[in-house]
Amino acid sequence: MSGVSRFSFARTQLKNRIKAPEIHKRGALNVTMEIRQYRPEDKIALRRVCSVTAPAFSTDKEKDALYAAYLDYYLDCESEYCFVAANDDGVPIGYVICAHDYGEYARRYFSRELPYSTKLLKSAPKVWLSKKAEAALTKKVAAEYPAHLHIDILPEGQRMGIGTALVDKLKEKLASSGIGGVYLVCSAKNEKGVNFYRKYGFKEVKKLPGSIVFGLKTGV
Repeated sequence: MSGVSRFSFARTQLKNRIKAPEIHKRGALNVTMEIRQYRPEDKIALRRVCSVTAPAFSTDKEKDALYAAYLDYYLDCESEYCFVAANDDGVPIGYVICAHDYGEYARRYFSRELPYSTKLLKSAPKVWLSKKAEAALTKKVAAEYPAHLHIDILPEGQRMGIGTALVDKLKEKLASSGIGGVYLVCSAKNEKGVNFYRKYGFKEVKKLPGSIVFGLKTGV
């Protein structure tokens, strides 16, 4: 496998199960997207995607906390499970990132062997506490769905099938690695996200205060 797939929104039969009618509604008829493995040179672009899709983190200090909490570990430590959607110019406009073993991720993340947790604790202690609580509350979920993902797409790339293509790619990678399931935590107020996960086939496996935990089997 090359780790790269392409699909064109100009076609009626699209790869990665993209449905043409959904694309035509956006009028994006001549756009080609590339779903590929993350590369180190993508990091700046992915940080932009991360910050644009999380507007509550607006200052430089808050953005540094955002990256430490939800992005940099995955890119630096588990890049083989990170995929991007790049536009015609090769610029990523969306991504899916994943820790293949959440138990191991939590152990490493909250230890002193890596800088992310310490950085987050200093800059955004409330976010650190939230992540710590989430790790404890989803421990049983992770036993059945070992991997853990985050997915973000710029507004101009949403509702075009990119999310489906990214999750397809990650699911394929996890299955080929013998990993039987993946989960995520989504805000209950994120109606678009909740609808997407349900439509894709994620199962609601747990409710947390203000959030829903979704799990997906990879078929292994």
